[in-house]
Amino acid sequence: MKEFYLKEFTGESTFPFHIEQDIHENTFPVHSHADFCELVIVIGGSAMHIVDDECFPIKKGDVFVIGTDRTHGFADAVGFRICNIMFGFDAFFGQNSDICASQSFRSLFFGKNGVQSKLTLPPDEFIRVCDVLKMLQNEYGTCSDGRETLLRSYFMMLSVMLSRLFASKESGKNRSAENITAAAEFIERNFTEKLTLDSIAEVTHYSARHFVRIFTETYHQTPQEYIISLRLRRACSLLEEGELSVEETAQQSGFGDGNYFCRVFKKQMGITPSEYRRRLGQKHKSQ
Repeated sequence: MKEFYLKEFTGESTFPFHIEQDIHENTFPVHSHADFCELVIVIGGSAMHIVDDECFPIKKGDVFVIGTDRTHGFADAVGFRICNIMFGFDAFFGQNSDICASQSFRSLFFGKNGVQSKLTLPPDEFIRVCDVLKMLQNEYGTCSDGRETLLRSYFMMLSVMLSRLFASKESGKNRSAENITAAAEFIERNFTEKLTLDSIAEVTHYSARHFVRIFTETYHQTPQEYIISLRLRRACSLLEEGELSVEETAQQSGFGDGNYFCRVFKKQMGITPSEYRRRLGQKHKSQ
């Protein structure tokens, strides 16, 4: 079994911190961390997380920490993208940091009753966390004055955010948000299929009416609007590839009927699918 050292990622740097985004296909072998902890945020997709001798399903929005006392790896990955933050624990939290006194921090970073802890971010908090990750990654890629100070500040801010969210989870405040996240993921996996409101609401165990209200409050759009946005994104991608007819594009993006697809596309994009493809072709010729 492979044992990783932080210097394998940081190189010659003495600052015990590294951040990167990875895409894993199928499996990533079980391994251990010799001298660092790893904070993992699942950016997309799903996988099975192997921790010591147990397996847990993980998906977009999940957050967990692996220390030096556990082994872990990934299996059965599907579109699995993660952001890894590797850090020396004592270098960040070893000077009587007040967050270390928080029960939620200890539970998230060290587990609870010997069991690996996991936080599932509500959709709005997932966006906030991704914003902080972007700041961390941008700063990590610079050589500017004060780089380490900013990285330390951003990472401490992220740690406090996650600890507070974990405390909210423990009190049950974000249970409905987790259910709505599960529904959004169901839509993302199946938006090219024929979806009914009842079939989506069933994922949340809410009534269809209650589901629509909470989903709309969370995402600021109705489930149907969310489905259409995903189908349009898929249709634009297919039109850019230029290999399918408009009718075939409608079928493969989930719209089904070509005439309906053209009406929706023009209403949302301001031009027809054919015009969209033609403009792309003209743009590529001019480059």
